[in-house]
Amino acid sequence: MVLKEIKKSWILSSGLIGCENQCLGVIERLGIETEIKKIKPSMAVSVFAPYGTPFLNPQVREPWPDLVIAAGRKTIPYLKYIRRASKKECKTIYLQDPRIDSKEFDIVWAPEHDSIEGNNVVKTITSPNRVTNELLNYHHDKWLGKLSKLKGPFIGFLIGGKSKAYNFNDDECEKIIQAINFVISNGYTPLITLSRRSPKKLSNRIKSLLINEKNLFYDGKGDNPYFAILKASELIITTPDSANMISEAINVPKPVYYIDIKTNSKRFNKFINTLVNSGHIRPFENNIDYFQNKKLDPTKEIVDYIYKNLF
Repeated sequence: MVLKEIKKSWILSSGLIGCENQCLGVIERLGIETEIKKIKPSMAVSVFAPYGTPFLNPQVREPWPDLVIAAGRKTIPYLKYIRRASKKECKTIYLQDPRIDSKEFDIVWAPEHDSIEGNNVVKTITSPNRVTNELLNYHHDKWLGKLSKLKGPFIGFLIGGKSKAYNFNDDECEKIIQAINFVISNGYTPLITLSRRSPKKLSNRIKSLLINEKNLFYDGKGDNPYFAILKASELIITTPDSANMISEAINVPKPVYYIDIKTNSKRFNKFINTLVNSGHIRPFENNIDYFQNKKLDPTKEIVDYIYKNLF
């Protein structure tokens, strides 16, 4: 199979935006048109994934596309089903560590901080993403009317929230508030975007802090200026709970600071420490230094691997 033979592709999504964006990043860089197939796993599939077989989802049936890409544990039974039902004619790519043998798929991408190995596995330090100059410029132009009313220089805040690895307790949220306050006190304008996981208490505190300040603040309502913030900001301060957010900021590239929120996750600690040791990110310690940051483009590495091993 060669790239020109790929006429139809799917992205399988269980509703996780971060997973969707990883898949879109790869498909868009390949230049292949795609359709996002939303799946609704049963309770049994959700519990036993990556194992088990799904009941046939009305959206996941013949005619099969030429290529399916997916990310997220709950998509794995569907991806395996499609590969088997199509007699391996439909090529399958899974992003992230599937926690099962990589031979269940044609290609697997996993981050370096995961332990999976295999002849069809490609690994990168940071995550695949949609960041390109074209995408950044498009969103920056879209938000230029709002941004032009604000006084620079801008510092972007990418704020995540509670997860299996991070608690975002009151003391940790206080660190975020202090970082925003430091930026304002030193004459910068904050451009802030929250995630769906951001605590409501934190969102309300940020609103109170910004009430008399010029700012751009996204709290989940309306369009998200996320990519415009990446483009417009001189540097980025992020919480450490999202490998995607950190990966996207480095891919711009921008100087990236992270707010030192603790985690018991060995995977996240390894990820953060690797990037600190390579000089790509620094802990935010109430200082602002426009350090040189070298771009990491994992999406290109993954796409190059796909060209070499699939087409």
